[in-house]
Amino acid sequence: MKKIKNRERNILKRFFVNEKEDERIKLMMRKTAITNFSIFARRACCNKEIFSIDFSEYKNIISEIASTKSELKRIGNNIN
Repeated sequence: MKKIKNRERNILKRFFVNEKEDERIKLMMRKTAITNFSIFARRACCNKEIFSIDFSEYKNIISEIASTKSELKRIGNNIN
């Protein structure tokens, strides 16, 4: 990569994608009519809010449902 003096963005970021992800990126670039990947990547990464979801409560609920299922199965076996 050639060096350009006074470049506004001087930090290079690179990453790997699989074929499916590459096709999705190309599709999104066509939909947005952006032909430059650097511009597309900056907009995709920097213009959206990133959030995380805590699924620990859902895991507890699923665990309770699983234990209830086991108890109902034992009750069903005792009835038969």
